[in-house]
Amino acid sequence: MKENYQQHRNRKYILFHKTTTAILAVAVLLLTLKLYNVNGANVYLSEEMHRLQGQNDEIQERNQEIQEQNREMQEQNQEMLEQTHKMQEEIDALSTETAFSRLTVKGTLLYDELNNPVVLRGMSSHGIAWYPEYTNYQALRTLKDYGANVFRIAMYVDQNDGYLEEPELNKKLMYTAIENSQAAGLYTIVDWHVLRDENPNKNIEQALLVFEEIAKRYGDAPGILYEICNEPNGDTDYAEIKKYADQVIPVIRKYAPHAVILVGTPKFCTSLTGAIEDPIEYPNIMYTYHYYAGISDCQFAMEEISRGLEQGLPVFISEWGLDGYEVTEEHREETKSFLDFLEQKQISWVNWSFSNKDEGYSMIAPDSDKLYGWTQEELTDTGRFVLSYLSRADR
Repeated sequence: MKENYQQHRNRKYILFHKTTTAILAVAVLLLTLKLYNVNGANVYLSEEMHRLQGQNDEIQERNQEIQEQNREMQEQNQEMLEQTHKMQEEIDALSTETAFSRLTVKGTLLYDELNNPVVLRGMSSHGIAWYPEYTNYQALRTLKDYGANVFRIAMYVDQNDGYLEEPELNKKLMYTAIENSQAAGLYTIVDWHVLRDENPNKNIEQALLVFEEIAKRYGDAPGILYEICNEPNGDTDYAEIKKYADQVIPVIRKYAPHAVILVGTPKFCTSLTGAIEDPIEYPNIMYTYHYYAGISDCQFAMEEISRGLEQGLPVFISEWGLDGYEVTEEHREETKSFLDFLEQKQISWVNWSFSNKDEGYSMIAPDSDKLYGWTQEELTDTGRFVLSYLSRADR
């Protein structure tokens, strides 16, 4: 019995020992696992902190970039603001300094308000629907700096996106060009550019609408002249031109009673006979003549113009041209003689054309993409030739 009791105690002790050992083992295991999880969590947290720190560094760098971009944009905005103020000051100054003197036709010459003879010298646009980019303010200011004092705005009637095809576009381009030309200090010729339509009477209804709208808009502005029909041609005779003029001139005179009006002449503006024999009975009228080297006979042109002047006919050369691609030295010398003749007679002139069209008559080189501020190297041979006459210092 005693032995059995002892064995029972030993078994209980062994069981207790095993249980205690098991509990300790479990405790050690749990503690190990906890320590492992804590270490793992610490590693994870450390990695996450590194990742977040990297993101924070990237955000700070991006913020610095944005701040730098903002500073650059502020500087650019400031520069643009200063340029805008400068341009506005220039325009305001021009509005004051270029108050145009009213021009009057007396005899064969133009006179200003102080009764001084005036000779206009300048350029014609190409068709404004073709090359509207060269009627911007800076371009016309460049032309003014070259020595010009007049700019002719050619609005084609019946071709190349002209008025009949795109009336609203052409009027918009015309108004923009007028505003820029006036702001640049240039007398401005509004040209109804008859050419393919030959006879101005063909589209007289449209001409009446256009000239009434423009004259009504600008009133008796002293800096604006009107050329009511470029180059009548084909079978159009002077009687038909006069019939047209007698209808158009009163529409302009209703709003611009003192404006100088230029009237085209037959055969692409090369025949003055009709105007000499039967002049239009309105004041401040001049008749246009066109000269192109290699096409026109220089001697005939000077004799025809002289004949008109002798009969008291006021003549305005609203186009002359020199083909820089095909002109010979003889043609160049003839053109010099023609321009010297105009200078001697105090006859106003306009050269064709103020564009970079790839043709010999253009002033600006075809490969130039600049829209103003051209150097002589960026002009064509013809352009440099014209510039030499615009900038002559012997006047």
